[in-house]
Amino acid sequence: MSCIPKKLLVWDAHAGLFPSPDMDLNILEDWHRCNVNYLSINVGFDVMSRDETMATLAAYRRWLLAHSERFLLAEKFSDVRKAQHSKRLAISFDIEGMNALGGDINMVEIYHRLGVRQMLFAYNLNNAAAGGCHDTDIPLTRFGIEILSEMNRVGMIVDASHTSYRTSMDLIERSDTPVVFTHSNPASIWPHQRNIKDEQIKACAAKGGVIGFNGLAIFVGDNDTSSESLLRHLFRLIDLAGADHVGLGFDYTPDVTVDLSAILRARPDYWPAGQQYGTANIGHSGPAKIPDLVNGMEARGLSPLEIEGVLGANFARVAKASWSM
Repeated sequence: MSCIPKKLLVWDAHAGLFPSPDMDLNILEDWHRCNVNYLSINVGFDVMSRDETMATLAAYRRWLLAHSERFLLAEKFSDVRKAQHSKRLAISFDIEGMNALGGDINMVEIYHRLGVRQMLFAYNLNNAAAGGCHDTDIPLTRFGIEILSEMNRVGMIVDASHTSYRTSMDLIERSDTPVVFTHSNPASIWPHQRNIKDEQIKACAAKGGVIGFNGLAIFVGDNDTSSESLLRHLFRLIDLAGADHVGLGFDYTPDVTVDLSAILRARPDYWPAGQQYGTANIGHSGPAKIPDLVNGMEARGLSPLEIEGVLGANFARVAKASWSM
């Protein structure tokens, strides 16, 4: 299977773009060229205000609709298959943290109507809804519990990436649909605060969720972009969760004129010292690594069906359970 059959669904659960209305979304061709069929791109995170998130969302929607010959804005699962059959890249949006709601639960449905199909609860720091991974470990707040119920109602995927241990376990226990970690690596391989514990991985899988391993080099190792290190994370997830509960979530940022290290250093509250965020020239592994990952999975003895699941079918299963068909 080293050459990926076109019929397989390839699903990248999260791109690591820094949201901005001025972003040139032609960079999405990096995924299109690699035969990715579906990608979730973030339109906001807790560092941004609600107004900034809405401005970014509006700009991205307009751009995608104007380039429908290459991209399809996916609102339901059948849109993903439609894009695949027409050789387009299906796109939906995600938001990283509940500051984008501005304290208003009604924003969940508004974002859903505008194409947001997954949200995580806190981006590194605690907010009004939940705990972040670089802050005091707290469970969901009362507001967070209300948000979870509303996300389940409207049909959004619940993402526990970036959240605290107690918040993630609370989400997994309370959600009506499977919870995912779209872009999180096992801390037992690389002990970064952004990575997750074995207990979180096992709990996610036990409730039908999926963990997408992350290609950002400081979450893989010491600014490590090697395929061998990515495979160590992948195989650890498979050992803990089973191949049916692992997927792709590269958190990839294409080569754009953005000094990632400078951005991270500018907000030490969200990206604290001692966590490698000040590393010069932080590397990324993205969809171009997929052939190496397939080769590694084949060498490890994974079945074609298991490899198909990791490449996309596992996240697709959660989307079917959460979205409308």
